[in-house]
Amino acid sequence: MSIEKQLAELKSKIDKEIRDFFDYKIEQVKDQKRSEELLEMTENLKDFILRSGKRIRPILFYCGYLIAGGKEKEKILEATISIELIHAFLLIHDDIIDQDDVRHNGLAMHCVYSKKYKDKVKYPKHFGISAAIVVGDLAHDFGYEILTKSDFSSELKIKALEKMNQIVSNTLAGEAIDVALSMKFDFNERKIIEMQEYKTAKYTIEGPLHLGAVLAGADEEFLRSLSKFAIPLGVAFQIQDDIIGIFGDEQKVGKPIGSDIKEGKKTLLITRALEIANEEQKNIILSSLGNKEINPEEIENARKIIEETGSLQYSKTQAEKLKELSKKYLAEIKTPDECKEFLNNLADFIVKRDW
Repeated sequence: MSIEKQLAELKSKIDKEIRDFFDYKIEQVKDQKRSEELLEMTENLKDFILRSGKRIRPILFYCGYLIAGGKEKEKILEATISIELIHAFLLIHDDIIDQDDVRHNGLAMHCVYSKKYKDKVKYPKHFGISAAIVVGDLAHDFGYEILTKSDFSSELKIKALEKMNQIVSNTLAGEAIDVALSMKFDFNERKIIEMQEYKTAKYTIEGPLHLGAVLAGADEEFLRSLSKFAIPLGVAFQIQDDIIGIFGDEQKVGKPIGSDIKEGKKTLLITRALEIANEEQKNIILSSLGNKEINPEEIENARKIIEETGSLQYSKTQAEKLKELSKKYLAEIKTPDECKEFLNNLADFIVKRDW
């Protein structure tokens, strides 16, 4: 079976768990006669999460459990959606920070509220941001609730909750670097990679694998072996994500292509291009970064410079090297061949994907 089909099947199972969880929470809010506002937020959060998303984090959570020798597949599937709720929490807040209006081919959460209430409140933009922050916090609460109530021993759940705290803490550290970089022009490749390790590698790849492995009873030595595989692959994932963000297909990505330039996002693509570019090219890139009024022609000019300086090819090469390094470390992990084959194929897929 192809990796694409395997991912699609796992996504379908995880989507069902998400849908079942929200149906339960919505009925709970109704039965307890809690506020209409909480009901609306729960329904909006359900719509936001099920709107799209590839479920890569819960899939890796599931894989971490199996690769560490876990056997109870139904129990772990229920627990995996905790990381998807934490993902929603971070995305909703990140869209506010980045002033992004679109997420997963729909409105970002703050825009859902500002649009719906534009004629009903005095300051719809501020209202939308305020409501979205609370919805994000609700997603955070749900994520921890799912993990806390999962059908594992108290000892394993405490370890998993500690790991979840560590994942969120690492992600916030990466977000802090990202926010700081957005205000600066003296960034370099080392700082970009550091940010990607915290904001993506530890969050998207290492964290979910660790969560699953912890619930399977893995020890620290096994977790360290997973980290050797996860960190380089996570950076490769982010490099590919940045390439897609500038050169990808808008329908597949779920937000406007070039929005990373408009937001002023500091990436390996931008850093490398600025190192090689002549003065004219540098000025074009720097004037484009963070320009909220940038037009399609200006975005295209920036893309051409990224290609002409060799930055696009350099980034692709770096992603490929990091992927091969992660696969080298995967080969050293003592685990069933079936799990290794899946993660090997997943590593290849992550670097060649176009979404």
